[in-house]
Amino acid sequence: MKKKVIAMLLAIGMATSLSACGGSEESDTNVNASTDIASSDDSTLSEEEAAAGIDLSENLTISLWQITDDYHGLYTDYAENPVMNWMAEKFNITLELQQPPMGSESEQINLMFGTGDYTDFVSTTYCGGDLGMLYEDDVIRDLAPYLERHMPNYYAYLNAEENKDVKAALYDDEGHLFTIAIVNCEEPYTWGGLMYRKDILETMTEGNIAFPSGEEEPVTIEDWEYMLDLMKTYFEASGMTDTACLILPSTGYFSSGELLAGFGIGGTTYIDEEGNVQCGIASDNMYNYLVKMKEWYEAGYIYQDFASRTQDVFYLPNTALTYGGAAGIWYGFASQLGSTMSLPEYGLNIQMEPLSAPLDTEHGITGEEAGALLYSGRASVNSGWAATTACGEEELIRMMTALDTFYTDEGRLIKQMGLSTAEDAAGNPILQGLGLTEGTRITGTSEWTDKLNNDSSIDKGPLIGLRMPGLSENDKPRAFELADGVDLNEYGSQVWSKYGTDRVLPSGVTDTVTETNYNSTAFTNITDYANSMIPQFITGKAELTEESFQAYVDQMYALGLQEYLDNKAAAYERYLGRMN
Repeated sequence: MKKKVIAMLLAIGMATSLSACGGSEESDTNVNASTDIASSDDSTLSEEEAAAGIDLSENLTISLWQITDDYHGLYTDYAENPVMNWMAEKFNITLELQQPPMGSESEQINLMFGTGDYTDFVSTTYCGGDLGMLYEDDVIRDLAPYLERHMPNYYAYLNAEENKDVKAALYDDEGHLFTIAIVNCEEPYTWGGLMYRKDILETMTEGNIAFPSGEEEPVTIEDWEYMLDLMKTYFEASGMTDTACLILPSTGYFSSGELLAGFGIGGTTYIDEEGNVQCGIASDNMYNYLVKMKEWYEAGYIYQDFASRTQDVFYLPNTALTYGGAAGIWYGFASQLGSTMSLPEYGLNIQMEPLSAPLDTEHGITGEEAGALLYSGRASVNSGWAATTACGEEELIRMMTALDTFYTDEGRLIKQMGLSTAEDAAGNPILQGLGLTEGTRITGTSEWTDKLNNDSSIDKGPLIGLRMPGLSENDKPRAFELADGVDLNEYGSQVWSKYGTDRVLPSGVTDTVTETNYNSTAFTNITDYANSMIPQFITGKAELTEESFQAYVDQMYALGLQEYLDNKAAAYERYLGRMN
């Protein structure tokens, strides 16, 4: 194993640069013979086997490095997941899984790559930012030469005209394909964002909320200031000692673009109105953001202790405040919307509403400039499985054939919603133990079975193929998950993505190995510096003037920002080329 791979994996961590595009007709002298593996007498094969061109009579053991979820006590090995188990039985596979403890994923996968003792397949979530590096160092395999024959459904999907964005995100510039990916059939929901306690505003105005913009929900910075002032008055009268009108991350900004989008910029990288790649935290409008946040901090609108709360992940801010009724605005999940956080037994009735970015109309920002919120795209090389060079030819082809099932309409339903009677749900011990003898899904439909639809004590996550490659759709809520008939996931996503994603650097933009070698170090140095200065500007520990801000920007360029942006611009151009 080359030392540079280990060094780069450790440096990249969980970066999410993506590989993309190219054809899938590439020849490979190492696979010409292997792709012809089949029974010598096709008449002895089942219809399914003959179509796949393989003989399923021999059981194959295939190993997989897979991240761990909360399986709610139903099982500890993801191989027991009903959909995984169904696939393994259908294609005569024995699955051996390596599952690192939660929190140790990056460390464990780097350790495995370092020893050279790979599993046959690896979940790519923690593989680092550039799978091309792993390919160059003979860690993972190129799947493109196998695809048309052994995954015809996946191949057809990627080559459909309407899926150019997916193909561009998964193939690289040389036509390599490294991932059997999880692909969204539709635009994925934005799963989280800023939200506010509307009940506070209702209480403080006796139900007569009057945003300065005249809109029913806060739109402009002036609307936010109206809202924040009401929240401040409310908390001051509450008698609570520790409160927060607005909770910021310890860095002072949301790297995914919340708040910043209202100032016409993205978090770290975004596309400006001329189509150029820019760094949001080094752009001119960042100064306007810092001035406003400093003003809000001095007014008591921002949580005074935000900069020291480094243990608060941005989407899980100080829960003592949020769940204790002592916060007004924070980054949360769709599951927190509506009245779900209320504690009526304690007299706490909370009504959470989603928030879009506050538009900086004073500096000419409209919704047209605010489409810089982070967008993950419909597919990512960091969401799926890659085959390692330890995987034998028969094992590779068997697994590819099995997973191709989930790129069909019926397979999509199985992956997304679990087993029906058609897949012998009653014979699965996990489903049987839960009393789901009719399965989780009504046969031939996208409807939950009655028991699963109405039984809130059963978590559906461990029962479906959530972590498996294949086609996916946005989550279908169960009856009890609706709030007065409203799907909170869909409702939240509509508000959070209100201004679109035109200014977002696409997730399929892929760095070359040379670019990655430079960008990973430069980006770390740049953001480490910015993340140390931005909180100081906001809290007043560092002077904020046009001159001091320019010195801050100059330092980021001294740390390599221009070359970083040049690399990203080149990668963006290549991505656009793959889209055509």
